[in-house]
Amino acid sequence: MAIPNEDVSNHETISLDGEEFDILNAIRKAAPKHHIDQKLAQTYGVWTVCFRRYCEEKGVPWLWMSSVSDFMDFLDAHPNVSTPERERALDGIMFYITDVHKTRQEEPSDEEEDSSVPRSTQSLFAKMLLRCDVQLTEALHIRYKDVDPEASEVTLSGNTDRDTRTVPLPSTLNKGLKHHLDRVNDRTDATNPLLFGRRGGADHDTHSTEEDIERSTELATRVMQTFDRDLPDDE
Repeated sequence: MAIPNEDVSNHETISLDGEEFDILNAIRKAAPKHHIDQKLAQTYGVWTVCFRRYCEEKGVPWLWMSSVSDFMDFLDAHPNVSTPERERALDGIMFYITDVHKTRQEEPSDEEEDSSVPRSTQSLFAKMLLRCDVQLTEALHIRYKDVDPEASEVTLSGNTDRDTRTVPLPSTLNKGLKHHLDRVNDRTDATNPLLFGRRGGADHDTHSTEEDIERSTELATRVMQTFDRDLPDDE
């Protein structure tokens, strides 16, 4: 079976297996509950399937946050994938993991070797959710001044002072955050900006046009073809 998208029927298509088809349908069905347009849901689904193909080819666990981070680094190095496209890909994958799939597989232990410094904002965001005692909603609200790289810790502000807590940072993540703090400082004049911008929440690509989203779907399909494999004719 192929990606079911009537709007791009004249463009490139790609064969899907049963599980991949189920992923696309699950995202489409969940989209209205989260006020996500069906065109954007289609893009989210294709990027998520592309991520699954990446995991399959690289032999890494599907739906582990460490694999999400690796995939973001892969997209960061891809010559045709821009920063907005990487953000859209991460939005789609995180939407599937947190709002559609609902459950996360067992994560690697803290003893797992992980010496690489995240090269992109998206990779760092995924690694933070993996390595630290930080919830998705908390990570979205981390600001520049919340991070103390010298003490290797981040302060998470709650609704009250009693809810505020400090979380230690592992050495590898601390290096990545130092790099990201410099990146944020260079890109904004704000005194205390959010570190992860518009990630997540209800604002799903509200500023993108239909043409932007359709191009993103086509790009995700082309990237997916990098991992394409032959399927039986009856699929």
